[in-house]
Amino acid sequence: MPIVSKYSTAQIENLVNELLETLHANKATTELALMCLGNAVSHVINSSIPGAQRAAVASHFSQALADAVNAKSN
Repeated sequence: MPIVSKYSTAQIENLVNELLETLHANKATTELALMCLGNAVSHVINSSIPGAQRAAVASHFSQALADAVNAKSN
């Protein structure tokens, strides 16, 4: 069963496009882009999630990322 998001597809696509445009405008290599995005994710988790829940949120995030990457390769 697909997960229903409280955010519209347009909201998500707009924000992702803005992030990608920023990386492109700065000529970020793949390595630099992944480092920056990883730092951003860490910042969001550390500044927005209570300490007791951070590990679980990071674990769920990493699993969702792995699932998304694996879905693209199938």
